[in-house]
Amino acid sequence: MISFNWVITLPKHLTADQFDAWYLGVHTELAKVAHKIIRYSINRRVNVQPEVAHGDYFRIAQEYWADWDSMVECWNHTTGWALLGDGMVNMGLQPGTLPGIALTTHTQFDVAQPAQFSTFQRGYRARKDGTITKFIAFGMAKDKAGIKDWYAKTLGDLGRNGLVREHVFGTSVGKTIKLGMVGTLPSDGQLLYDWNLELWFDSNEDAIRYLDSAEFKEKFAKLKAASTDTLAGLFRGQEMLMLNTALPHKDD
Repeated sequence: MISFNWVITLPKHLTADQFDAWYLGVHTELAKVAHKIIRYSINRRVNVQPEVAHGDYFRIAQEYWADWDSMVECWNHTTGWALLGDGMVNMGLQPGTLPGIALTTHTQFDVAQPAQFSTFQRGYRARKDGTITKFIAFGMAKDKAGIKDWYAKTLGDLGRNGLVREHVFGTSVGKTIKLGMVGTLPSDGQLLYDWNLELWFDSNEDAIRYLDSAEFKEKFAKLKAASTDTLAGLFRGQEMLMLNTALPHKDD
């Protein structure tokens, strides 16, 4: 799969509640019917952050397609233009609001206790509202060509800890999306991250317990040292193609 990750900061002209009223009530409904989309996850920053958290972010939106051509086709389809237009008139698409994106393919690493998902309950079993806690990070690699293998060798064992329920590391496809006749993603001034990391947990408390451990902080410091322009934070995440209604999921 190809994933499109949007780093979203809170626009200066909107409060968090105003942003979410639009985002959860309008924008997510447009995204769920985007051309050929196969997965869509929304994530909002939670109040209590681990010590390793850093950077400016409010939400992370994650959209997935089967392959590169399907994703490019979407962003040049009427549904993709509707998404971009809705974003432009409500929050703007400038780097100040969307400082960076990641267009990545992923490696899923083994974890001791994988996250449990219920299709009957339409959510993760750990929470009745179908949300999960995610640690999400992005960065620019000093060694772009070698970052995938280096990560697997150096941090591929993070999921051995029983608190980690999913462990995914994505690396950039190294391409730019052409929009219509003149547009591109990323646009001028936006970062195109070389990698993104996801660790899932059943609760905010489990996440903080692990992310603030000496073991994790030592390993994450190695990833930061191998990178530049990193950001990282803890989020409440929801799979939007499994639930009919977007939920605030601000915090526990």
